[in-house]
Amino acid sequence: MAAYLMAHDLGTSSHKCSIFDAEGRLVAGATAVYPTQIRSGGEAEQQPADWWDAVVRTSRQVLERVDAGSIQAVAFGAHMMGVVPVGSGGEVLHPALIHADTRSASLEAGMFERIGEQQLYGITGNRIDSHYPLPKLLWLRENRPEVFRRTAYFIQAKDYLVFRMTGRLGTTDYSDASLTGLFDIGACGWADGILDEFAVPKGRLPDILPSSAIAGSVTAEAAAATGLLAGTPVVIGGGDGSCAALGAGAVRTGDAYIYLGTTAWVSRTAAEPVIDEKRRVFNMCGPDAHSYNVLGTMQTAGAAYEWAVRSFAAKELADFEAGRGSGESPYEAVEQELRKLPWGANGLVFHPYLMGERSPLWDKDARGTFFGLGIGHTRFDMLRAVMEGISYGLRSIAEVLEQSAAIDRYTVIGGGMRSAVWRSVLSAVLGKPIDVPSQTGEATSLGAAMSAGIAAGMYTGYGDAAAKLRRDMQVTLPDAEGSKVYEEGYRLYNRLYEVLKDEYGALERLRT
Repeated sequence: MAAYLMAHDLGTSSHKCSIFDAEGRLVAGATAVYPTQIRSGGEAEQQPADWWDAVVRTSRQVLERVDAGSIQAVAFGAHMMGVVPVGSGGEVLHPALIHADTRSASLEAGMFERIGEQQLYGITGNRIDSHYPLPKLLWLRENRPEVFRRTAYFIQAKDYLVFRMTGRLGTTDYSDASLTGLFDIGACGWADGILDEFAVPKGRLPDILPSSAIAGSVTAEAAAATGLLAGTPVVIGGGDGSCAALGAGAVRTGDAYIYLGTTAWVSRTAAEPVIDEKRRVFNMCGPDAHSYNVLGTMQTAGAAYEWAVRSFAAKELADFEAGRGSGESPYEAVEQELRKLPWGANGLVFHPYLMGERSPLWDKDARGTFFGLGIGHTRFDMLRAVMEGISYGLRSIAEVLEQSAAIDRYTVIGGGMRSAVWRSVLSAVLGKPIDVPSQTGEATSLGAAMSAGIAAGMYTGYGDAAAKLRRDMQVTLPDAEGSKVYEEGYRLYNRLYEVLKDEYGALERLRT
């Protein structure tokens, strides 16, 4: 019988269950969606029961095509920086506050009076704000005191799913722990000084395990629900950022990759954290203690391009939905037009700051800009400028990472890299080769599967796993002419921000 690995990837809006063989080939997959409750005041909540329902449904769907007896291990990856308060029996005491929940923003100033921002960054390797679990815990204690009092463990999304699959409560991995604001990034353990200062009981934080650790096995109850065999090993896995790095093949010190999805990030694998004096980047643990990913994150990358397509390619979208034209996707129709345009979008520059910007600017007030717009420009010039502006933003992060270590090439994953035009633009902007794996959308799931494979004895470690996976790469080399144009475009992109950064606040006075 063939030997397969099951990976569960819990995203912000949908869940994916994937089955891989030992060489990383996707054998079967299924997806399910679930709602997020977005309310005024920064509320962003999800129901953990919806997550488990998605795991059950997708597991059953893939096991219609794959024999449950062939599954050697199950592992989880999931969105990070949330808080799930659970009781001693694992009962959910409050909806999950996901990473996008910013109700705790009002507590930031008081938090920094107790431990300064620079000091917190030095300990945790992260710019702590309301997206992180630490202020979320403080908000719960202040606004939901009964929930806080009754909580046995504050856990992450994947940790809850591991509990539902195994019955084991109170475990997490190094990657999820490292983005809580409660973790000492250098010592790779809970930061006692932070816990003491904010009176967070250490006993309510989960035990930290390597991503390849077996947390338990599928219980009889979980087996009846999912179709898996009782006793199948369940591996703790990791946060989606760490799993994506593994799936991209970034397993050796110095390996670098870019994720280009709704948001985007640039990451380099490192032997030690990088504590940047300007706090432009942040640090996350990899699958093991003292393995690190140094990252910078863009707030709106693919989201900016999706906005541009909706705004400037309405005809192509309408034709596709109505069944008119050749039947090709609206993105392919747009792609054909973008191929005709020159490097530099006919002298148009775009800032992709539609929801502010994170790395390296960390400016929540920044907003998007088209600069150079003239009567001769078309909607396709604007679409290409959006692609180029997002690529400039990624380069601005890459340059910070390259100050501490040289990077020769990048692996790039995520839906944006299905576009050949975008691949050529990004390579030319970076001035470096980029490698895009054929399964670019499966990297996070594949990373979780690698941890499962190590636990099952299919691989001796992450290096061995990466070497055994079939990686059909599409290599794009930087175009010399394009790189020359983009060098000037990138300098202009940066100068424009410096000119405009003090003016964003004036926009509020124009709102009615």
